[in-house]
Amino acid sequence: MAEQQMYATLHCEPCAECVQEQWQSIGDGRLRWEGYAYCPRYAVQACERGRGVPPPWIRERIIAREGAVHLPVGGADGVPIALLRRVYGLTLAEVVAARTTGWQATPVEARLLMESVRTPARAGGPAGPG
Repeated sequence: MAEQQMYATLHCEPCAECVQEQWQSIGDGRLRWEGYAYCPRYAVQACERGRGVPPPWIRERIIAREGAVHLPVGGADGVPIALLRRVYGLTLAEVVAARTTGWQATPVEARLLMESVRTPARAGGPAGPG
């Protein structure tokens, strides 16, 4: 479940001077996201941050700016279905669709998912022989 912390909620009508930035990172093996908005015309500033998958509007802006990474789901080289469900909270129907067509992730999400596939002990999976 994503945690969200809102520092300020001050809105103006978006204008040409408005600056909006959104980004993701990985901290302690978990997704983190931040959003920042500033309007110099009205001296309005707002910051948001949270853990987990970002809200859809932030995720859409990150994908529009950085592009999406297409990941296979299931199978030997794909993202495990259980991991995908845990990270994104997908329904069974969404998992079936992702298994068929793959999953579109932000570059940071793709890095986290693929690191989890390569190191299953960190992702809560089996540690392997030994």
